[in-house]
Amino acid sequence: MNDINFSHYQKIIIKVGSALIAPNSRACSAEHCLPIANFIKKCYAASKQVILVSSGAVAAGFNQLQLPAARTINLEQKQALAAIGQSIVIRHWQRFFDQDVAQVLLTSDDINNPKRASNAKKTFAQLEQFGALPIVNENDTVVTEELKFGDNDMLAAQVALLTGADLLIICSDVDGVFNDNPHTNPDAQLIKTIDYGNQNVIGYAKTKHNPRSSGGMLSKLQSAVIANTQGIAVTICNGKKEAYNHLWANQNPGTWLYPNQLKVMN
Repeated sequence: MNDINFSHYQKIIIKVGSALIAPNSRACSAEHCLPIANFIKKCYAASKQVILVSSGAVAAGFNQLQLPAARTINLEQKQALAAIGQSIVIRHWQRFFDQDVAQVLLTSDDINNPKRASNAKKTFAQLEQFGALPIVNENDTVVTEELKFGDNDMLAAQVALLTGADLLIICSDVDGVFNDNPHTNPDAQLIKTIDYGNQNVIGYAKTKHNPRSSGGMLSKLQSAVIANTQGIAVTICNGKKEAYNHLWANQNPGTWLYPNQLKVMN
């Protein structure tokens, strides 16, 4: 089934990974971000609410300090690079929008703590009233291993749950979920749809290939399962090919993961 009723979805989480923000694993680039920003602006024009979950802070910090691309970093260095890079990523996105953007940094503890989660939810609601675009990232500058979401795919799913979103768009550098790794197997086949409750869903994950990313297909599928369980539809699509634009024609942009039930619009 390739037909999607995009008009149904009114609150959308868009997750953009480092492979799109910093395609050379270092500097922030407009190449893929500008088309994504145009898609977001089109969503706003259609009275849809959007929250952007953006990676790229560590890569931006790398570029700012002009560190060797092959250098490995430990957790403390990653935290410091993220602190340098966060403002760069926000400025990078702001230049594509006439409206205000707002930085929201979260840890898993913020989501799991009822009071903090409630405060975060209220902040998202107020930003919507102000007409500002929330740009969310994990608070890497203070996060510790036991508090980490693990990657921004899981963060995007948690934000979707927190804000009552009905669609999660995960923009990747592959066309969607394949039955094998398309980077190593040219005969790998794209899986267009995955129904809720599919016991093989996690088995579709293959090894990541971006050295500056923290996720991979496994994290995308794990986050999709969490969102699907709460009635949130998920699509994993190729941001480099601007596949998300197929949604305007009510077409499947990549792999569509059906939730356990269709959320009812308020």
